Formats: sequence, structure tokens, C-alpha cells
Amino acid sequence: MPAPTSHPDSPPLNVLLGPTRAAILRASATGSTTTEAARRAGVTPTTASHHTAVLCDAGLITSHRHANTVLHTLTPLGAALLRTGAGDDTS
Repeated sequence: MPAPTSHPDSPPLNVLLGPTRAAILRASATGSTTTEAARRAGVTPTTASHHTAVLCDAGLITSHRHANTVLHTLTPLGAALLRTGAGDDTS
């Protein structure tokens, strides 16, 4: 069976995680709330919350509640994944 190939315009991290989770992971690099992550990924806060839970369960981000907001930040594993996503846009 042939190996899956990525679309030439898709950064490696998008191919690995999917564009929404990759965007949320990138947003967490500078610390973001669920609403901020949703805005960066172009999804609703409910959808972003689902994706942050998956990234948290995978050990790529941590989420800390403060009053009525949740702040998402990278774990060392998540930071390493962003660094090794060669050719990925981390802006």
C-alpha cells in the first residue's frame, strides 16, 4: 500500500493534526483562552473546547481555569512538536 502523501500546500503539522487542531496548538504557544483559540482557528468556542480537550489529553497543551476563562498553554511536548513542524507557519 502506498504511503499517504500530504498536499503540497499543507504544512506538516496541519497534515498530522488537522488544520483546526494545528491552529489551536499554535495559538496556545503564546497562551490563549478558548475564545481566542476559536477565533484563530475560525471555529466556534464549543468546537475549540472539544479540540483543546483532545490536545490536553494528548499531553500537548495544559488548560487552567481562572474565574470564567480557561487559559491554554503548551507543554514541553507541544512546544517540541511545534519546533519540529518544519515548514509550518507558526505565526
